[in-house]
Amino acid sequence: MSTLMPLLNTYNYNLDSKNRIFIPAKHREVLGASFVVFPNLKDTRSLVISSVEYFNSLIDKIRNNEELSAEDRSDMIDFLSGFGDTVTTDTQGRIVLAANLVSFAELGGATIIRGCQDHVEIWSAAVFTETPKEKAKSFADKVKKSGMVL
Repeated sequence: MSTLMPLLNTYNYNLDSKNRIFIPAKHREVLGASFVVFPNLKDTRSLVISSVEYFNSLIDKIRNNEELSAEDRSDMIDFLSGFGDTVTTDTQGRIVLAANLVSFAELGGATIIRGCQDHVEIWSAAVFTETPKEKAKSFADKVKKSGMVL
């Protein structure tokens, strides 16, 4: 993945009845021809789209994390590998999400594609609309407490 072009912005799309969703051209350029979709470990209401390199790096971080038990490391790797899927876009720039991933993140209809610097997240629009305001308030409080100047 290019370090010069971060994955940014938020896009509104619809997941169709065949579990296809459009991936913005800017994101496809950064992610490459094939990329990985897997459950988001930070928030189970969403999925992550990443380059193959990012996914492999995440697996390596888990595998080498001494703070986790060997069993937890193995379970997390098995979980991500078992739910994860390598995808490529069709000629219209869409990917097909596996049914287990759609079910996991409770996706359907209105969907959000959000760039997160080095990966992309897929959210149900109904869930995502609550999240930015919650986080913005939290960030504002933290900025004030830290004395950080933006």
